[in-house]
Amino acid sequence: MIEVNQPRDGKPSSPTPPIPPLSSTATGLSLGEERTRLAQELAALDDAVGLDPARALERARGLQERAEELGDHHATVSALLWQAEAHQRDGEPAAAAAIVNQARDAHAPLATEHTVRASWLTARIYTDLGDRPTALEHAMDAVGAFNDEVSRRLRTRVLIKVADLLDELGAHDDSMIWYARAEELATGDGRMHMLVVNNRAYSTLESGDGDAALEQARLLMSLSRHYGRPLNADALDTVARIHLLRDDPAAASETAQQAVDAAEQLEVKVGDALPEYLLTLAVAQRGLGEAELAAKTLGRARDLIGPEAYGRTRARILQEEAEVRAALGDYRAAFEIHKEFYEADQELLSQQREAQARARQTIFETVTAREEAARYREEARRDPLTGLWNRLYVEERLGGLLRDQMVSSGVLSVALLDLDHFKTVNDTFSHEVGDEVLRTVARLLEDAVAPVAVTGSFAARLGGEELLLILSTGHRDEALRITESLRASVENYGWTPITPGRVITLSGGMATAVLEDTRSSLLARADAQLYAAKSAGRNRICTDFSTGPRD
Repeated sequence: MIEVNQPRDGKPSSPTPPIPPLSSTATGLSLGEERTRLAQELAALDDAVGLDPARALERARGLQERAEELGDHHATVSALLWQAEAHQRDGEPAAAAAIVNQARDAHAPLATEHTVRASWLTARIYTDLGDRPTALEHAMDAVGAFNDEVSRRLRTRVLIKVADLLDELGAHDDSMIWYARAEELATGDGRMHMLVVNNRAYSTLESGDGDAALEQARLLMSLSRHYGRPLNADALDTVARIHLLRDDPAAASETAQQAVDAAEQLEVKVGDALPEYLLTLAVAQRGLGEAELAAKTLGRARDLIGPEAYGRTRARILQEEAEVRAALGDYRAAFEIHKEFYEADQELLSQQREAQARARQTIFETVTAREEAARYREEARRDPLTGLWNRLYVEERLGGLLRDQMVSSGVLSVALLDLDHFKTVNDTFSHEVGDEVLRTVARLLEDAVAPVAVTGSFAARLGGEELLLILSTGHRDEALRITESLRASVENYGWTPITPGRVITLSGGMATAVLEDTRSSLLARADAQLYAAKSAGRNRICTDFSTGPRD
């Protein structure tokens, strides 16, 4: 057992002093001295916001009032952003987002430090809402705004957030690069250095590498001694999970209880932190054969998490509850809870299916990632499931093709395609079978477009079962022939090995570009024809040829 005296987060690694009362404006001080004192009091919220978000929120509001009295717009924005962080840490992402927007709208342009902090906070908010790809976009926006004016501690936090999100989105090797960058920046700052190592330990733990996780835990303990900072609740939870990974539930239970106790003693309510600690404790308790106690622990965790927020944590709590109920012999309850878990898990899967490609795309859009553009460019524009081009590629290419069509003798057509009743395929067979259907149809799309690919024609997946053909041909009738041939190929494909007793068909709407078309208007007309095809009975292609292409 690792002797000790984060879902990942940025709370202090050791207790901080209580938040002092807001000092009154001292008499006899110059305006410059007043603003200096105000800046110092705002800086003190860096520790306080993690220790006690509710009190930090109250303090930040008082400092905002003083900043407004002094006409200090920089301090006003700082106070607003501290309020936003307090709301976010207290499990109130909507309130946090509203205040971030208030800071951005009311005091533009923002100082660079504020720009970075606002993007970092937005990334945390989207993480709370379960949208990690969008969270990564905002975290990378923060990285792109870095300069020497931004504090080292804030830059470290941003780098940690990027690393965390990359790991959660499946890019584990890339996350290790970002953790290394964060550690290099944090060295010498005990609090931040331990935070980097704790999060990296958690990442390694999630990868299932027990030996590497144990190495990171030992490094964490070494840093604790080196900096004279005891482990906080996040770090204790990480160590407890490492014990579980190494099949030591007794040590895990003891350490997880310390994490829960530490969180409760500090009255910390930071997002889903305490429910996660309780979940770790429950898993350890079940491993020790204490199923009744584990059920009570999970009940507390579910009460704290609520029915809507923190989707990933809620799904994991439900999964563990099903295991505990089965261990207690209550198989009906286990079955019902497992169904609830399955529904929650499917919702998460819908968010995660394209996460890897979106993550790569986001990385590419940053200054740092442009140095690696050769590696990431195509991946960012490919759908990870089918290999077709994705929406980003369509947005980039379609405008150029429209411009080319204006000065050429060719005709540009788009066909929006939708698999008929595809939801029933997932419901009847499984999501895995549905994925295989999509991959098969994607191959048929590529075969259909191959003869005219040299003209710039291509196939894409826009999301779900929505597909697209971009066809640059000599005449609109050729584009219709290609699309109709594709429809027939899908209908006549040998589906029996994949979907026994079920034939897959598709509906399509085709529009041919005219001089005044924009990308949006062309796609909108194709979408209207797709609706017409569905309304007419599906398994057909409708066109807008009455509009007519440019001669």
